[in-house]
Amino acid sequence: MFGSSHFESHHYNDFEYLKISKGTEDSANLVFLHGMFGGLSNYDALVEYIDDYNIYVPAIPLYEFKARKLTFTNMAKWLHSFMEALEIDNPILLGNSMGGHLALEYTVQHPENVAGLILTGSSGLQERDFGSTFPRRNDRDYVRKQAAITFYDDDFVTEELMDEIMEVINDRSNLLNVLAIARETHEYSMEDYLPEIDQEVLLIWGKQDEITPPKVAEEFHKALPNSRLKWIDECGHAPMMEHPEKFAFHLNEFLSELKNKSTTTIK
Repeated sequence: MFGSSHFESHHYNDFEYLKISKGTEDSANLVFLHGMFGGLSNYDALVEYIDDYNIYVPAIPLYEFKARKLTFTNMAKWLHSFMEALEIDNPILLGNSMGGHLALEYTVQHPENVAGLILTGSSGLQERDFGSTFPRRNDRDYVRKQAAITFYDDDFVTEELMDEIMEVINDRSNLLNVLAIARETHEYSMEDYLPEIDQEVLLIWGKQDEITPPKVAEEFHKALPNSRLKWIDECGHAPMMEHPEKFAFHLNEFLSELKNKSTTTIK
């Protein structure tokens, strides 16, 4: 979730991001999008298993938007500005949870600029409803139980993570933004748009995901014309964190297929 990445953080204009070059200037671009309670470190473990791509992980400025403007439409505009500023062309988007929802909205707005999609625990169809408020936000034990729902393995809920979550939700301004994006996540369904997305889509889902349960993955799979679904057992809502090696196996297989397809099309 939160936490500092062990990769170097870059700043350009008002954007903060990771850029991890594991190929050449001509290598394809991957853009990884974190979830609502996520951060730059979320993909650190996964990156170790990926080669031959230029990887970008932007810090989505959820607490810098005014709460009333915190919509997926506006976040997709922000993402487009980020990609224009860094000259990221035709990327493959990978999104977890809210980041998957954002990837879908961006694809709807800019279908010509997305080479493929990977969704994991994505919102956009159905997500566990934690309500429109954050009750008992000063109760650390209560908040810990809510955070633990994210993972199959409770050991991922560290004291450092809890400190950062408590800092966010005990700041009134930040809390209002958390509640705003939580409402937007539930109210803004991608259902009507999914059949129009013709990019190749890989769905990687934790079998024990309690936030976007397996039936949500199956609904995405039915609605997206060119999708394939892969499961990871003993895994919750953030498979790229809990099982990065297994996640990378499915991801690299998918990336290889896209690369081969692209090469064949060019010939």
